[in-house]
Amino acid sequence: MRKGLIVLLAVFSVVAFALPAMADTSFFGYARIMPTYYSNFDFDDSKPDAGTSNEGGNISGEHIRGELRLGWKAGGDKWKISMIAESDIIYNKNNVDRTAGFDGETFGIERAEFSYAFSPALELFTGWPVSAIDIGSGGILYGDDHPIFGFRGKLTDNLKYQLVYISIQNQATLGLSESTVANDWRVYFLKPEFSFGTGSANMTLNPIVAYSDNRARDAKVTYYGLEGIGKFGFVKPSFEVILADGEFRNSNVDISSYAAFAGVELGLSKAFNPYIAVRYTQGDDDATDNDAEGFVGITDIGRFTPLMGMDGNVFGEHLASGASPWNSPLYSYAPDRAGGGNQYGGISNLSSGNNPGSMIFAVGAKGAISEQLSYKAQLFGVWYDDTANLGANVDDYAGTTFDLLLKYDFSKNFSATYIGSVFVPGDGIKDQLAAGADDTFASVNTLQLVWTY
Repeated sequence: MRKGLIVLLAVFSVVAFALPAMADTSFFGYARIMPTYYSNFDFDDSKPDAGTSNEGGNISGEHIRGELRLGWKAGGDKWKISMIAESDIIYNKNNVDRTAGFDGETFGIERAEFSYAFSPALELFTGWPVSAIDIGSGGILYGDDHPIFGFRGKLTDNLKYQLVYISIQNQATLGLSESTVANDWRVYFLKPEFSFGTGSANMTLNPIVAYSDNRARDAKVTYYGLEGIGKFGFVKPSFEVILADGEFRNSNVDISSYAAFAGVELGLSKAFNPYIAVRYTQGDDDATDNDAEGFVGITDIGRFTPLMGMDGNVFGEHLASGASPWNSPLYSYAPDRAGGGNQYGGISNLSSGNNPGSMIFAVGAKGAISEQLSYKAQLFGVWYDDTANLGANVDDYAGTTFDLLLKYDFSKNFSATYIGSVFVPGDGIKDQLAAGADDTFASVNTLQLVWTY
């Protein structure tokens, strides 16, 4: 009797504590299925395509990628928890058949965020959500889902802030005596956000200070910047300027560079919202001197920015790893792996301080043709900033890209999106191809089928 009462009380306690939590918990998710075709990322039609990589794995040519997510979130007055489990695969037997001999694709926590607000001015947050410094403008400096720990809050009606520690690499080598920071890469940033104006006339100005302590590459870089995002009636301007100052610890090579972005969107109607933008990253003019002047951000996130971004266009794919002379990693809009030498920063810490930099002049438009059909179209003219490290007589003009996105919402839970995207090489790309190459355009054709709930 006594034991039964104890068990009953234990069950009651579990249920009593669980009920409020269950009441505040919700589930969400989606399945994004993407039949895709990559073609001629090397810009040479006379030889087979080299393999490249995307979020689902290594691939070339036709493939079907499946991004499958299951999320859940809970919260109260002061606390919030959100987690998303994901399996991102290229369809094949090894990924989906979990019989003997195949492990299948790992299904784990892809994103997580945990927060507690002590007051409106002080909120603690941690996990590995998508975090960013400048994704609202040009995406030149940082955006990714690395582990973070930080504070944010609203100090006044016109002032917010973020103070964040990012752990990109932090793994000791077992059995090896070494410095406790060897092979680490840590980033710290402070971003106040000052708001001005209200209603249809408003602006935020965001100073940026970020310190990248990249011990894995013996590089330390401080980034100083200013970002602005505004709205004045139907005119929506945005800009950012980033300066990089640092050095390689174990050499006499200085890191000094800068990058900038400016754009304006005109909200003329529901059906037609044109934009114009310029994005610039400085290039290095001499790989043999003691200056690494090619701009390298922490992670270039141009693919997901509001004006120039498009999730699935050719320019934001992995045009590197031998597959392309343009040599940009996934998500990046800059050729930050070209040039070679003085490596630090960028996705996988493989970018080069000797890279040629770039300038992109972009025009585009987006809108909704009907309640169900929307579009985005854009044209980029792409130039190298400095071709000195790319070989003799390489032209500045890298090429032209064109992207078209058409989305049809069949219901609130199912949509289909087509993306057609081409990168037509200019003389700057052609000059880097092998003699006898049959130069042609690189392209991506993707159909995104999305079930969401």
